[in-house]
Amino acid sequence: MKIKSLILVGLAVAAVGCKQQAVQDPLPSWNDTPVKQQIIEYLDVKAEQIPVEDRVAVFDMDGTIMCEAPLWCEIAVAANGIMEFQKENPAINQTEYYKMAQKLVENPADSTVLNNWFVDGKNYLDSVVHNAFKGVDHEVYIDFAHKFLKETKVPRYGMPYAEAFYQPMLELIDYLKAKQFEIYLVSGSMQGVVWAVAPEATGLDRRNLIGTVQNMLVSYPTEGKASFKIENTIRKPKNNRDGKTVNIYNHCGKIPVMAVGNTTGDFGMFEMASTSPYPHLAILINHDDGREYIYEPWHGKGMPGWQDTLKVHNWIQADMSKEFKTVWMTKQNAK
Repeated sequence: MKIKSLILVGLAVAAVGCKQQAVQDPLPSWNDTPVKQQIIEYLDVKAEQIPVEDRVAVFDMDGTIMCEAPLWCEIAVAANGIMEFQKENPAINQTEYYKMAQKLVENPADSTVLNNWFVDGKNYLDSVVHNAFKGVDHEVYIDFAHKFLKETKVPRYGMPYAEAFYQPMLELIDYLKAKQFEIYLVSGSMQGVVWAVAPEATGLDRRNLIGTVQNMLVSYPTEGKASFKIENTIRKPKNNRDGKTVNIYNHCGKIPVMAVGNTTGDFGMFEMASTSPYPHLAILINHDDGREYIYEPWHGKGMPGWQDTLKVHNWIQADMSKEFKTVWMTKQNAK
């Protein structure tokens, strides 16, 4: 009888131990791989060598913490916005970018657009984004984007754009917060879209969300808040490659110790983090997973030797198919 009781007690203790271990896992949606262990070792051990005020982490947004295919949020919002806010402007109705926007509204996966961004050397998807909200107040743009992304579903998945975040990446962001890191999203997408979609899922404030900035005209009404009317140009540099590095420095005044991205356009952030005198980490999220989309880690000009670059710099290649136990944001995180 005593032996049976001891066995039962042992099983109970083991069950409690397993439960505690599960609770203590900071990245439950990641598979138990060397990459996961490297992240945990960095944050639990090496980060202790970094003063709290220098614990800065930077993340790309589209394709890094949320889905960017077949359309990323910025272009989905712009294509629909141009139909709404520029429909009374006959001067643009025959432009290539307006025609592209029409096609994407009808079919967000239209390959005649997505495989042919450039016409006569000009990027017309950029033109869609730059012109969609010309003359519109920036807060109106944000409200439109927020409503659209909350209500419109991503093709193929049946979930709103605003919920198409990766659960493993949200866990990593929460893990960093617990380790007293200051976190910034640094996206090539327009700042208005980043401000519209990122705060609810990530819990980050606008001051931590660095998008590409559109030029604006400001006015000061006698009543109410200042108004910022959007122009169809951007403040350079755009958040891509070394432009991200410059904008991180200008915004944060710090060299990050951790950088996470999903394309070679994020290598500027990786290079920057690698110059930190403190322990540093750079992670590339590689889209090799049929549960989402499979594509090479670049937009535009290819870089076939990207894996060699990762190895030379000791940057981490995190294959979604191997690292992500689950892909999508869980319902309890969706707000």
